Amino acid sequence: MSTVVKGILLAFQFFTVVPIHKELPLTKKTVTAMFSFLPWLGALMGAVMAAIFYIIQTYTEISPMLTGFILIFGYIIWTGGLHLDGFVDMGDAYFSYRDIENRIEILDDPRIGAFGAMSLLFLVLTKIFFLSELVGQQQFNWIWLIVVPFLSRLGMSIYFIQTKSSKEKGLGYFFKQHLHTSSWLISTIISTVIGTTLIIWISGEGLVAIVLLGVVVVAAMFYKLWTIRNFRGSSGDLLGAFIEGMEAVLWITLLLFT
Repeated sequence: MSTVVKGILLAFQFFTVVPIHKELPLTKKTVTAMFSFLPWLGALMGAVMAAIFYIIQTYTEISPMLTGFILIFGYIIWTGGLHLDGFVDMGDAYFSYRDIENRIEILDDPRIGAFGAMSLLFLVLTKIFFLSELVGQQQFNWIWLIVVPFLSRLGMSIYFIQTKSSKEKGLGYFFKQHLHTSSWLISTIISTVIGTTLIIWISGEGLVAIVLLGVVVVAAMFYKLWTIRNFRGSSGDLLGAFIEGMEAVLWITLLLFT
């Protein structure tokens, strides 16, 4: 089995609910391949949701609000709520208004607090509302269902590449130590070029595609500064939180620019 295939299987194993009943080596090559594939894993998730959207639009007459709910729920099922868990932990930690050390401890706490619950509710409702508004537009392009999870994971790569770990333990730190940064950077650039080209070609909306990419890059830069200031850097929870938050920002951007 090649390193690339192992990396792809690891991506499914760590970031989706797809059962991969195989013990795979976590070497620098396989971990780098896994993270390099993540944007395309997001695109694959989105392709499945786009197919579900087509079935809903073609064979049912349900409302845009219910359609938005089904699609957002589908994305959550794909990941098993893994990234949402990171967003909840981040909400609990940040809104505790404690010092950095205590925030990092709260980030590691598996229990959910009031601020985490409110953050989760606000995030999910935001996604459902804005996606429902988009679906309600007659010109809604199904390609955005693929683009949003692709770009959110691409943005996570941009953020993770340039941000130090907040602590010397945990999954985020482990992955950071098992990455060939130069190889990953090259693959991220290639994914950005190929992905942006495909988005412009398929959607026919070059300006919107460029705006979305610009939003992702700016958000990754801002998130780096924000996490360093509040958590001393990145962690597994903060990576998941970025993906979830970025998806919400992209749905909002699409509603504003389409």
